[in-house]
Amino acid sequence: MELLAPAGDFSCFRAAINAGADAVYLGGDRFGARAYAANFTEEEIIEALRIAHLFGRRIYLTVNTLVKEKELDALVPCIRPLYEAGLDGVIVQDFGVLRVLRAAFPDLALHASTQMTITGVYGAVFAQNLGVCRIVPARELSLEEISSIKRQTGLEIETFIHGAMCYAYSGQCLFSSVVGGRSGNRGRCAGPCRLPYTDEKGQTLYPLSLKDLYTLPLIPRLIEAGIDSFKIEGRMKAPEYVAGVTAIYRRYIDLYLANPHKPWQIAPQDEELLRSLYIRTDTCSGYYEQHNGRKMVTIEEPGYSGGSQEAFETVRKNYLSQAPAIPVRGSARIRANMPALFTLSSGGVSVTAEGETVSAALNRPLEAAQLQMRLGKMGDTFFRPEQIEINTDNASFLPVKALNALRRQACGMLEQEILQRNTRPQSTAEPATTADMNTPRTALQGADGNGRGHDRPALAVTVLTAGQLAAALSFPGITGIYADADLLACGEVFSLPEEVKDRLGLALPHILRKRSYPYLTAYRELLARDCRYGVLARTPEELQWLTDIGYSGAITADYTVYAWNRPAAALLRHFADRLTLPVELNRGELRGLGGFEDKELLVYGRLALMFSANCIRKTTERCIRDTASVQNIYQLTDRYKNVFPVFQNCRHCYNILYNTVPLSLHGQLAEIKDMGCGVCRMDFTTESEAETAALIKYYIDALGPDGRDVPPPLKDFTNGHYKRGVE
Repeated sequence: MELLAPAGDFSCFRAAINAGADAVYLGGDRFGARAYAANFTEEEIIEALRIAHLFGRRIYLTVNTLVKEKELDALVPCIRPLYEAGLDGVIVQDFGVLRVLRAAFPDLALHASTQMTITGVYGAVFAQNLGVCRIVPARELSLEEISSIKRQTGLEIETFIHGAMCYAYSGQCLFSSVVGGRSGNRGRCAGPCRLPYTDEKGQTLYPLSLKDLYTLPLIPRLIEAGIDSFKIEGRMKAPEYVAGVTAIYRRYIDLYLANPHKPWQIAPQDEELLRSLYIRTDTCSGYYEQHNGRKMVTIEEPGYSGGSQEAFETVRKNYLSQAPAIPVRGSARIRANMPALFTLSSGGVSVTAEGETVSAALNRPLEAAQLQMRLGKMGDTFFRPEQIEINTDNASFLPVKALNALRRQACGMLEQEILQRNTRPQSTAEPATTADMNTPRTALQGADGNGRGHDRPALAVTVLTAGQLAAALSFPGITGIYADADLLACGEVFSLPEEVKDRLGLALPHILRKRSYPYLTAYRELLARDCRYGVLARTPEELQWLTDIGYSGAITADYTVYAWNRPAAALLRHFADRLTLPVELNRGELRGLGGFEDKELLVYGRLALMFSANCIRKTTERCIRDTASVQNIYQLTDRYKNVFPVFQNCRHCYNILYNTVPLSLHGQLAEIKDMGCGVCRMDFTTESEAETAALIKYYIDALGPDGRDVPPPLKDFTNGHYKRGVE
């Protein structure tokens, strides 16, 4: 079992080591998902690695943000000195970062961040084939789902056991980015989920603010499930929080491992201490035993209850007031006319330093007590002498300077031996597809092999409802129509004539988990029978499923499968024929990706701000369990009277919170056509059949050879990040 603690700065790192963490995760001054933490300099990380390895602990570096093309050149130079200093692993979100690091450092352990949104076995295998040896699955997974991943892949599994929780699936949240310009995918989340919203009954609540995670009662079950690493959230928290939480979980993990059959009890004072260390109003056990629920949400109070100064003082006294120390045993030979010898040993490691030749004493020979005192002064090291045996003839003399040099030499030798023993572990990953990763798929159909016409981008749409599908089918100018998988699988759609099937594609669910696997058979049949245009995959899970079934049709990866840089795009093109351009990059950054003929650009549609396992309607009212419909809409209103539509997908049991107004790049189409984009896409969500038809007609005309400079048939819209981008 590994207990993994957070460190936002060096004092938090020391707190974690003092309190018994087996490993610490921390970020440098670039590429980490906590841009507003103090973070570490290169020199501090190297020093932290030295200290951690002396104590047999590990350090994982967070490189868990999406990385822009212009930033990639700095990645390998940033990691190399840390790698050479023995960095134990890197936590990664970006597929391009993963590809670059695997090539540059083949034996460096790479961990898939929870930001990758791995929700099942398919996603775990996807990451495993890319060279990942550990995954941090989505926090929404149940204990049974986690155990299934462990059994079927053998990958190391790391899960959160304590701390703040995001409402959305991590890595699949654009709320802060779109509304406030601070991207969670760049470590700059402003936390709009913690703000008040008004529901459809007029109640002002905090329906998106989850309680903090607390799992001490579940520790036996989590260990028995085969989880390899227990992770504490908190790189923005104080050293007192890090030390206090780490120490308590350390104690209970050790108690269980020492006697698994003993009745499991949590001392009230330990629960109270945890509640005194930055708890967000209340706690819950997370998703390990439930899919969602009102009891997981703060509802009435979003903020922290604060920390108890008394609790902080207790933690400071017990864990922060003293530096950690390694117990050592020593033996010295100080005899006249022989070289001085000093042997130090600790934990099975033993070294012997040889000093100056000892002279015979002329007046006062060195006594054993004096030698013990001099050789035991190890205050400037992490060693604490438990016992030092002295072998002397009581007739010898050695200058104090020589004794100090002998002690320093022995301590230095012992440190080097311990550090050498605790070298970086070799990665156990065996990338199954790396050799073929430069070979892109080539299943695209269309006028020039990419679905693109000769004089303009092709136009594709996604539709959720039968009315939207009917509207789209009435326009021959649409190259591809991705229909919601459940819209087709549920039988809500009229019988489709053969002539439209070449234009019909299948849009898979936004979240694919084990509960949805029974529907995969129907989706596979649709792909084989009716959806000849291809498939729109929303997650790595779905890309792996399509690979496993040997699907040979055209695959488009949606913008939720992030390709922020050229290495990411190259990697993903092994699994998909076409990529959807990221919605958080601006036009200049999009141009920097190059090669647009195999890419789609979203030019119209409400952006999905959050995907969540928790259900807003269930939280504020009740669960409707309407698995027959594909479009159940609820509404939340923010402080500024902006209305956010919320879709409940009851079949797969997830929510999508959409932006208040749609993205529409109608004013940028001349520039977009000049970019040479293969496909422009429109995503329809709340639109009626008539609204869908009017918008499609407008964009068909606007994308034509002549185009037209007239307003579209919509009142409000946003350009999204096309002009501004994110930091």
